[in-house]
Amino acid sequence: MYARNKESVQAKGISRRDFGRLWALGGSAVLLGRDLFASPGKMLRLETHGSPFSRGKQQGEACRDLFYPWMERYLRKRAEGHELSSRAELVRRFKKDLEQWQRDMEAVYPEGFEECRGIAAGLGVDEPTYFAAHFFDWPVRSCTVVGFRDAKGRPLVSKTDDIREWELGMNIMETTRPEQGHRHVHFHFAGTIWTVAGINEHGLAMGMNGINGPVANQRGMHSLDGLHTILPNCATVNEAIEHIRRLPINAGGFSLLLGDADGVLSLVEKTAAGTAVLPEKEGSALVHTNEILDAEFARTNPQAREPIRTNSRRRYDNALRLTRAEKKINEIMTDRSPQGAICQRGEQGMYTDFAAVFSPVEKKFRLWIGYPKVRVETLHLKTLLS
Repeated sequence: MYARNKESVQAKGISRRDFGRLWALGGSAVLLGRDLFASPGKMLRLETHGSPFSRGKQQGEACRDLFYPWMERYLRKRAEGHELSSRAELVRRFKKDLEQWQRDMEAVYPEGFEECRGIAAGLGVDEPTYFAAHFFDWPVRSCTVVGFRDAKGRPLVSKTDDIREWELGMNIMETTRPEQGHRHVHFHFAGTIWTVAGINEHGLAMGMNGINGPVANQRGMHSLDGLHTILPNCATVNEAIEHIRRLPINAGGFSLLLGDADGVLSLVEKTAAGTAVLPEKEGSALVHTNEILDAEFARTNPQAREPIRTNSRRRYDNALRLTRAEKKINEIMTDRSPQGAICQRGEQGMYTDFAAVFSPVEKKFRLWIGYPKVRVETLHLKTLLS
């Protein structure tokens, strides 16, 4: 790791003398704390296999240089928000809450809990601190999903992923071969199990965005953790919908665009208040941003807050306009229209880190990485899972 970090920081103009001094003060954590960890335009790719704990540890070891400085900055800001002096004090203050959240997660999703424990071990972070970062970061992901059909009538599942500027470069692509469950390729935030998009060996593809949901006083897990359960356990859209209906979610919410190798395309909204399914309408695209579309379901959930609410509506209207104008998917994913940019570059503090378009029937996907420069590549499941 020393050699790798030495090479990285020297490429960024840090002298050997400064490198040695900073390494002596705290190694990669100090060096990367100088805002070197975010790498816009690049994406870490890794493969994991085995038991949940083992896969988590493999990810943690690969993501140390990304996750640790993010955690330090994030928990420091959280501590300041509670008028506390350090992240250690933050962890102590919320010790009982953190332990309860862990117990809940272990009860309803033991595999995910073990994977998180493995991630903490691989990162070299004590579990209370790791889970503080994991459980505290529950923002609404301000993303866009668009589902429609290609010229041959095959479903396409497309998604952008929007995050904060200082987090650009934090998403990773993980190819997973679990001991039990379907092999899959999924995208998520480094050092977490927050699956935001992906496709499995059967061709089931998914892309999410965040919606507001109530916090329920019941045993369950956060919606971002629940998303991680879908690709390993479901092979078709119908299986995924029934799986989602049963998910014990107690906080957060998501809309999820789903497509499969049988040609089915559907959209699901999920919070602790329940589940709503929005099937495809002939001749119309399935578009979702960050506001609940099912009118009855919307009444049981809190509204999106500003500035996400206005930003979401602009993106939704623009995405519908683009699909009705029969724009190509490349144009939609990279759209920078002032009416509601799909590829965001600072609109209301939101930035697009990557975009993906999955073709479930062909079992391949196109991937756009980066801000401010966007490039596209095509990846095939047969190659990734071989």
